[in-house]
Amino acid sequence: MEKVFLSRLDPALAAQLLAGCARLDPRGITAERDIPAMAARSQCFAATAGDSQAVYLVRVENGVAWIDAAKGYGPADWTALLLPTIEAQSKGAASVAFQTGRPGLVRRALRQGYAVRGWIVGKDLQ
Repeated sequence: MEKVFLSRLDPALAAQLLAGCARLDPRGITAERDIPAMAARSQCFAATAGDSQAVYLVRVENGVAWIDAAKGYGPADWTALLLPTIEAQSKGAASVAFQTGRPGLVRRALRQGYAVRGWIVGKDLQ
């Protein structure tokens, strides 16, 4: 497995790097303007592995290390690299969790021991 190098990020920079992530919210209620506040209430990290970079936000609430947002670039398998990294950072938390609308990410997380804990159900009215 590739070595991951981490550094803390200023929330404003993290928010800039996460531009475009609001459209990935499966609930459909996050707007781009919400990302700076999300970053401000989270711990913000940059990760590098080889020629790849990622940024992610984590906050602990009720014993859950919640991944608010993550975005990776380059050839690294960020699912395989970041989930164990975040788990190691979250010692003392009861669990690590995130939401996604990406079925492939769910399949990859399931292979790493994660479990689906719910569904989001919706119906377009237009």
